[in-house]
Amino acid sequence: MRVFDIERQEWGGSRRERLFHPDQYLDVPRQKTVRQQTGIVLAVAGLAFGIWALAWKDEPEPYREPAATGQDSSETTSGGTGDDVPPNGSPSQDTTFESSAALPEDYESFQDVAGYRVALPKGWERKSRSSQYGIDIVDYRSPDGTRRLQVFQVMETSPYSSLQAAQIEAEKLDGYEPVAMEEVPSAVGQAAEHEYRADEIAGELGGGGSRHVIDHRFEATDGERYALVAYGSEADGTEDERELVDTALLWFCPPGTQCDDPVG
Repeated sequence: MRVFDIERQEWGGSRRERLFHPDQYLDVPRQKTVRQQTGIVLAVAGLAFGIWALAWKDEPEPYREPAATGQDSSETTSGGTGDDVPPNGSPSQDTTFESSAALPEDYESFQDVAGYRVALPKGWERKSRSSQYGIDIVDYRSPDGTRRLQVFQVMETSPYSSLQAAQIEAEKLDGYEPVAMEEVPSAVGQAAEHEYRADEIAGELGGGGSRHVIDHRFEATDGERYALVAYGSEADGTEDERELVDTALLWFCPPGTQCDDPVG
């Protein structure tokens, strides 16, 4: 085999060929020795590479801090006591709302012909009149005529905006004196309350002295907004009107809705 010398740009002779392929000109024993030595070198190199690759693959990963588990977070929230405590540390409004569900003495649950359920003192008289919006306006009155609970549906978009509209008319009453006008907590939706005193009330006979009123407007489970308004004499305190509104609200179930009795 002749060899072309790239540097000299000429074909080399037999001596040049020996320089490029010296192993071809060795005798048979020496050629075998060269092949064996070459094989040994390749085997050793392959073994070294395999050991290095395995060592690199099995190298441990850097240490990382363990992350907090979901089980720890759950145990911390519940406190291990079995009590449901919301994140802010106070009991939920639903729990508080249901804790006083027992009817006061001489009260009863009443299913009105207008379709809603309410609770009020036994023996009260009922009168109704048509309304420009929603269900009829219904008045429940005590036998002696000194106390009244009014139920109706409101058309404003929120309980508070409805009270703002009603306050304009209340301010025109003789002896009007506001006590509170604010949004209040509710177990369902938005709610607001206007508490005030006045010497005259629409639909009430005069001469009874100052009147105490709690006008509570709220969003019910049907998404509609209703009003529960309690009227009474200022002379006997304010607790009876508060009880009247709170009990009616607790047992209120809107028309066309199935409601369980409040849990006591």
